[in-house]
Amino acid sequence: MYISKIKLNNFRNFKEETVLFNPGLNVIIGHNNSGKTNLLRALQLVFDRNNNIKPTIDDFSKKINDFSEPPSIEISVDIRPLGDDEPDDDYNVVYDWLIESKPDYLAQLTYTFELPLKHHDEYKSSIEDFKEQEGNYDIEACLKTIQKKFLSKYVSRIYGGKPSKKEKASRENLDRFDFQFLTAIRDAEREMFFGNNTILRDVLNYFLDYDIYQGQGIDELSPQQKTHLKQREEDFKSNSKVVLEDLIDRIDKNQILKYSEETGADKGGIPNFDADVSEQDLLFALRLVVEKAGLKIPIKNNGLGYNNLLYIALILSKMQMEVSKSFMGDNAKVFPMIAIEEPEAHLHPSLQSKFLKFLEANIKTSKQARQIFLTSHSTHITSAVELDSIICLYTDTDSKFRIGYPGKVYSNIKEDKSSKVYAQRFLDATKSNMLFAERIIFVEGLSEQLLISCFAKYLNLEDNLINDHTAVISVDSRTFKHFLKIFSFNEDESPYAIKKKIVCITDADPSVKKNNKWESVFPFLLEHYEENKALSTHVQELKSNYDQVYDNIFIYYPEEGKGKTLEYELALTNPDSELLITHSFPSQNSAHTPKNFSELQGMIAGETEAMVTRYQEMRGIENIEVDEILAGISASSWEDLEKNKALIAAIYYTIVKNAKGEHAFFLEKQLCENLEKEEGILDFNIPGYIQNALQKITA
Repeated sequence: MYISKIKLNNFRNFKEETVLFNPGLNVIIGHNNSGKTNLLRALQLVFDRNNNIKPTIDDFSKKINDFSEPPSIEISVDIRPLGDDEPDDDYNVVYDWLIESKPDYLAQLTYTFELPLKHHDEYKSSIEDFKEQEGNYDIEACLKTIQKKFLSKYVSRIYGGKPSKKEKASRENLDRFDFQFLTAIRDAEREMFFGNNTILRDVLNYFLDYDIYQGQGIDELSPQQKTHLKQREEDFKSNSKVVLEDLIDRIDKNQILKYSEETGADKGGIPNFDADVSEQDLLFALRLVVEKAGLKIPIKNNGLGYNNLLYIALILSKMQMEVSKSFMGDNAKVFPMIAIEEPEAHLHPSLQSKFLKFLEANIKTSKQARQIFLTSHSTHITSAVELDSIICLYTDTDSKFRIGYPGKVYSNIKEDKSSKVYAQRFLDATKSNMLFAERIIFVEGLSEQLLISCFAKYLNLEDNLINDHTAVISVDSRTFKHFLKIFSFNEDESPYAIKKKIVCITDADPSVKKNNKWESVFPFLLEHYEENKALSTHVQELKSNYDQVYDNIFIYYPEEGKGKTLEYELALTNPDSELLITHSFPSQNSAHTPKNFSELQGMIAGETEAMVTRYQEMRGIENIEVDEILAGISASSWEDLEKNKALIAAIYYTIVKNAKGEHAFFLEKQLCENLEKEEGILDFNIPGYIQNALQKITA
């Protein structure tokens, strides 16, 4: 069985929400105060029988505005079968809570925190004073009155089955669930220092002679095992007695007897010491240490991250003990769960990934925990788990609280399956940031990723990007669709998608058909071919499948028929800017040197043929690609100024295309240094499509 769903009413930031869970691992992510901890606390109220903390006034939803009836908290969980081979104990435990029977049964538990009916008249009389003429209530005054007069009268109950029947769930069956909650602020050191700590002592006791028991009951052991165990116990008894008698002999008992006689304590019996102790008695004396390089390091001197991992290991050991029927008998747990807040605390990124992979493997094999819930802010953790395991709490573009399920947005059709596999494979620690960010800019290369923030500075929008928690994510041009599926929100058709504002910045990549094959070209060459595309197929698909189809996704690209790539657009928009020339330019004697390119920029206002001729003179070498550029420019129907800008842009693109990343690095540095100058700042124009994209994402 597994917890498939939780419904929360009037609990903390949840006014009326439903969250779906996965059978194994559930990774709950979201921005600060999105409700991640509240979700775990809700589960704790239902399943943690050792939790005696009573809800406070702050546990009521702040969205309550109708106080005509006493507000209440209701948390309901659905429990469903995991498969045909699940243990019979599962069904037996939830039998009294069934709403639907086998094979696909549904059991339900409902936690309520409410004011008993006998106090309702008193409540209504008190609260009536805070009802305003318009029929609204003074919320703050109502809450203060509830806290002062009625909160102490509230009671919590857990019902099994349909809540309307008000049938209390038996404590005996509730106790078969084991809910371990590790909060974000946990004192791992205190829990592990000494054997007199309850958790450590119990775990040590369970694993005492485990090499013989192997989790079996005493009646299940072979005669040889029983003989071996008995010999160990006798050896311990005789050996410990020798040690303790030696210790007792070293104690001056006369001094103790003297004081006991003087105080009269000896009338109740003469004090002495017993040398007979059990293994369990001596467990109190054990200390947990860490051995490293031959040294024994006290646990308090160990790193916080490692101590957290040790503590979690200790909890898992305890859970293994508590599900053991041979050790716990009828008190054995049936369904162990563990909830962990921020497991990444104090852990190196590689340890975070390793820990998550361990938890996933534990569920599938050892099963110390049958279901795991954890909250996280770590991209390393989200990149280490399957998309199906991720639950995203967020505020959408309309400021409405929503819950997204990235793994559920992909259907079972072949195309969606391929997209899901791709997204899962390439959702690394960098790209996982898209799940945490409030707004996202998808770009198709390293150049854009490096330069976007700098472009925002030129447009005075950098602070907006930062304040809006905007992530710039680089993906391959043809793979936008795989990731966009996660954010393609539609209330009816794709409600599990995440409705965040998404802007995609992509190249136009015009192409023509040559010899029955589509080839990328410069835009001024399009008119020379009968079959041509001003926009690449992938841009056309983005336009038709996403732009204006989903009101949270926007596609931006260079002007159709005029644009090509980012590098081309930068030169087209700034044809005479010296800022374009970076250290990535070739230094050998060719037309591509900074000096020659600068000369070409200086001819921008002249005749196109003069520019073409001068560039041919500069070249001094044969180059088929450049020949096509020059011939295409000369034969183009464009105006001279357009031709000249396009020629500079084409030459610029040709120079930097094989070192785009390096060039973008130097260009970003150069552009930022230009803005930081006290005087003499050079103008630089941001391409229009990028301006529009940045203005849209920051609006």
